[in-house]
Amino acid sequence: MSKVIRFFRFLHDFKKGSSFPRVANYEITSRCNLSCEHCYCKKNPGAQDHLSDEQWSEVFTEHKARGVTFSFLTGGEPTLRMPVIEAADHIFNGLAIASNGVIKVPEQIRRRLFISLDGPPEVHNRIRGKDVFDTVMNNIAGDRRVIVSPTLSTTNYEHIDELIRITRESGVEGISFSLYTSHVRTDDPLLLKGEKLEWVIEKLLDGWKKNRKLFFMTPYIINLLRNKPHKNECFFRGSNFISFDARMQEKKPCVLGAGVNCATCGCIVPMISYALKKMNLRSWFMLNRMFPTRYFKA
Repeated sequence: MSKVIRFFRFLHDFKKGSSFPRVANYEITSRCNLSCEHCYCKKNPGAQDHLSDEQWSEVFTEHKARGVTFSFLTGGEPTLRMPVIEAADHIFNGLAIASNGVIKVPEQIRRRLFISLDGPPEVHNRIRGKDVFDTVMNNIAGDRRVIVSPTLSTTNYEHIDELIRITRESGVEGISFSLYTSHVRTDDPLLLKGEKLEWVIEKLLDGWKKNRKLFFMTPYIINLLRNKPHKNECFFRGSNFISFDARMQEKKPCVLGAGVNCATCGCIVPMISYALKKMNLRSWFMLNRMFPTRYFKA
């Protein structure tokens, strides 16, 4: 299928009404093997695991029958429940997994993996609360399923060039940056703003120019970080998306949970969806690279 045909089919499905969302995020566990300084789950504690592996499989089967065509598995750390990942892989046509990379996803799961990596060893380990950098790098080395997914904050924003270099040398498919999103309305020491935010935007634009095949962002998407217009037309709050916590309770307003300050949003997902809604063709071609047909099942 050509990229253009796939683009117009995507737009048609994206705009078409549905009785149940087409995209779902499942926080399949609230447990994690790390303790990251910027973790949104720590901002909303209390969602303890209640569903068994079999119950998750039943949920996935029901939701696919109701119209879910693409699912994200998150946590906590989803690889702590590998049988649930295997069930989702068997059931869903489209699937992506967001992981910290400490536990390797089996090679037979041919899906897109978004692996958190937040800087060189000393920076990454400080942010993650444990000495895991080498483990993550060993697990992702040469794995073309992987897109490295840093979250930039005041702790690590100066390491963008190093993250690009680490990504290139690791042999994974590429890198996509998000910015830390706050859950407070007052000063947040992790939040990038003012001159630091502007520096990051210019550094990302320069990184894209020099590493276009490695970058899973576009200039249009990067520039959204200035005024964040996507916060007013957020994909997460639309009828095509739904998110569930580990108890299968709906998470609102988005996967980041209650109390999130949308004015600070630096999440890559609503930025990409906003760019597509505005018919930015370069962003579509980027998304086509991010989720090629080989990662979908009929």
